Amino acid sequence: MFRTTAIITLCLTALPAWAADFNLTYASPYTETHPYGAADAEWIARIEEQSGGRVDITPYWGRTLITSREGVDELSAGVADMAYIAPIYARSGYDMNRLVPGMFYGYTDPAKVLDVYMDLVESYPVFNEELDGVHVVGYNVGTPMHVLTRETPIETLDDLKGLRIRAAVDFIGPLAAFGAEGVTMPMTETYPSLEKGVVDGVIAPYEALKSLSFAEVVNYYSELPHSRGAYPSRGINGDVWASLPEEIQKIFDDNTEWLSLRTLELSQEAEDAGRAYGEEQGVMFNAVAPEVVAEYSEAFAPALKPVAEELDAMGKPGTEVLERIRAAYAE
Repeated sequence: MFRTTAIITLCLTALPAWAADFNLTYASPYTETHPYGAADAEWIARIEEQSGGRVDITPYWGRTLITSREGVDELSAGVADMAYIAPIYARSGYDMNRLVPGMFYGYTDPAKVLDVYMDLVESYPVFNEELDGVHVVGYNVGTPMHVLTRETPIETLDDLKGLRIRAAVDFIGPLAAFGAEGVTMPMTETYPSLEKGVVDGVIAPYEALKSLSFAEVVNYYSELPHSRGAYPSRGINGDVWASLPEEIQKIFDDNTEWLSLRTLELSQEAEDAGRAYGEEQGVMFNAVAPEVVAEYSEAFAPALKPVAEELDAMGKPGTEVLERIRAAYAE
C-alpha cells in the first residue's frame, strides 16, 4: 500500500562502476517534457545510479516504439524491454485494470485514490494476473477534471441544461442526467470547436488551460469534479524481468512507489501551472458547493453496477471491489 507521507529510504550498498551488464530499452508515447516523461527520465537515472552502473536504459520517447492503446500487448510482444502502459485505453481485455478506475467517481484527492487502488492490487491478484507477460513497476493516478465553459459558469446542476460539452464516454451519462449533451471528439479538435461555439464547454483538467491553450477560448472554470482512477502505467517485459538477477529486480520494485508518487507530483505541478496561466488569461474560477458535487457524483452510480456485475460474470470480484471503493469514499 502506498502512503503519501512515506519517505522511501533505500539502503543499498554502493557498487563499483563498470560497463553495464544489462542494456535495456524504455518506450513511451509521451515526450520527455511531459510530466509522465519527466518522471520517467528521473526514474531511469535513479535505476542506473542505484544499480552502480550495471543497468543502462535507453529511452525512446514520443510513440517511436509504442502506443498508448496497445502498450501492454506491444510490451509483452517485446517491442521494448520496458514501457509506459495504459490498459485503461485498451479496446478490450484487462477487464479489472480497464474498468475499475471508473469506480472512483466522486473522489477529489488523487493521493487517496492511489492508496485505495494499491490496497486493491495487494488484495486481489487478478489485477496482476490480467497483465500476463508484464511485470508492473509503476502506477498512475489522474488528477480530477472539471467543467470549462465559454459563456456561463456552472454553479448548480440546472446550469448544465442545454449545453453541449466535449466529454469522455464515461461522463456522457451523468451529463445527460442533468440535461447536457456530451460530445465525443479528439482533444485536438476541441479548441476550434470551442472557438467557433460548436461546443459550449469541455471536461478537462487545469493543465489543459495551458497545454491545450483552452484559456484562450473559455471564460469559466467550474470545479465540478470528474474523478480519474489509478492504473498500472510502467512495466517490464516478462521474459526480460525473469532474466534479471534478484538484486536488480529489487531495485526496480523498491522504486515502484517512488515513480508512482513522483508522477503524481509532477502532474500536480502541471495542474498548478495550468491554473496560474488561466488566471493570467482572465479565466474565472468558481468552486461548486459540496452538496451539488455529491448529487452530481451519484449520477455515475447507475452505470457502474452493471460493470461490476459484468466482471462478476467473468469470475472476477467486480461487485466486491466496487463496494470497497465506495466504502473508502464514504470514510
